[in-house]
Amino acid sequence: MTDREKFLNTAKGYIGTNGNFVCNTKLKLGAVYDWCAFSVSAIMKDCGFLGKYIKEVEGGAGTIPRYSDGKYGQWFRKGTKSPQAGDLFFLRYSDYPTQDKYFCDHIGIVESVSGNIITTLEGNVDGWGSNWAETSSFKRKTRYLSDYIVYAFYRPYWQNETKSTGTDSKTNTSTAQSIDAVYQVHTAGGSWLPNVRNLEDYAGLENHPIDGVMAGVSKSNIRYRVKLVGGVWLPWVTDRTDYAGIIGRKIDGIQMELTGVSGYDVEYRVSLVGTDKYLPWVRGYNNVNDDGYAGIFGREIDKMQVRVVKV
Repeated sequence: MTDREKFLNTAKGYIGTNGNFVCNTKLKLGAVYDWCAFSVSAIMKDCGFLGKYIKEVEGGAGTIPRYSDGKYGQWFRKGTKSPQAGDLFFLRYSDYPTQDKYFCDHIGIVESVSGNIITTLEGNVDGWGSNWAETSSFKRKTRYLSDYIVYAFYRPYWQNETKSTGTDSKTNTSTAQSIDAVYQVHTAGGSWLPNVRNLEDYAGLENHPIDGVMAGVSKSNIRYRVKLVGGVWLPWVTDRTDYAGIIGRKIDGIQMELTGVSGYDVEYRVSLVGTDKYLPWVRGYNNVNDDGYAGIFGREIDKMQVRVVKV
């Protein structure tokens, strides 16, 4: 079971509990407060994840991303990435120009995503009267992603996301923990997006074509190149000596190769603009057949993931 699965399973076990259980039984706070953020903290504590994926709550819901963003995970505004199961979500009921970007009115956990619908697990909901915090409970709810109050998300840097099944690459592999891949992309008409490590996230924005790629590894070296839509393969780039691509020219193919080390190889995959699924993983590269690169000629790429595996 991955850490993300453990977190979600633990959260499901809270369904039907209330603020007294979270604030007093679990966290020993001595009183029941507006407890949506405290429920997330309690679940993380049950999993042994405080200080690993979030900093312990010190007040309102915004304190989780305020003190965890960039250290234990990544906060992002709605529309910049697609939410996924295990993310935390944040609601803002109105604009707060005097508050920082992390300020929010409510927090919960994304259980699943289906198009415009997110199924959530959240505490301090559906209470009534002046005693809202004590009459509310932890529930599974359904929300619309397009709702204006859905404001932002936070994705923990899950450390053991990959489980090898031998079904998504050419041979059975296990993820190599000793070599990290770190990579980022530039979007056409946009900018360089933040670095991504291994499979903690993906590099790119849905339906925003990529026109530049930069990558490196923690040990040995990686070289890579891209193909332009309607054009040719550009020269190889090694590590972060440069980037692969031409800003303003969208790409439809990527090749990568790990060099200077034995027993490991690089695998990479991409998704295409207008689709919601990744193409199969590609290991290394060749110039002989369609298995030798990630992409489909003539189809713009919008997201990519990279991992180093033992072979």
